[in-house]
Amino acid sequence: MKKLFGTGFFKDDNGAAAVEAVFILPFMCVLYFGSQDLISLIQFNKKMTDVAVTVSDTVAQYKNTVTRAQISDIENAIALIMPPSQAANVQVDVYGYYMNGSAVTKRWSTKSPGATACAAPNISNFNNMMGPSTAYNDVVVAVACMNYTPWVATFMGSSNILGAASFTLTQSIASVPYQSKSINCVTTAGGTTSCLEI
Repeated sequence: MKKLFGTGFFKDDNGAAAVEAVFILPFMCVLYFGSQDLISLIQFNKKMTDVAVTVSDTVAQYKNTVTRAQISDIENAIALIMPPSQAANVQVDVYGYYMNGSAVTKRWSTKSPGATACAAPNISNFNNMMGPSTAYNDVVVAVACMNYTPWVATFMGSSNILGAASFTLTQSIASVPYQSKSINCVTTAGGTTSCLEI
């Protein structure tokens, strides 16, 4: 025993790297896969903005009226924006607001077919977009949302690593109509029934 310790047993560093790897590797895995989740979260958030901008801006380009079918056609652009993620995970609600005296009031609304509505937009600052005096513009608002499930939580076998099993990403974009002061959504072409789905 004395001979073993006297020959530098405690000074021998063979296997030290393996021992260090055992301690460091779990943290490195969590860091690596967690960064993948963070990058995906940023990318999806950007795509939510792109979807909301596309829908809101395109609807705002119609003059006086837009039909429900036309809004559905515009929402088909989601399939072009979202890859490689599935467009079916995204829903878009569109609202039309106008000034009723000094109050911002909903004129019409649509929601993604077969989906529950996203959270309603915050309308507290819309009156600033509608112009001074009585020459108010309508405001078209697109709200895009999706549920994002972090992959690292699934990989590590727990849903609480990032604090929740999933997160709801939401982006709201408001646009003022281009060709007319107001724009209404009607359920059918030439019809007078406004879209009121939410």
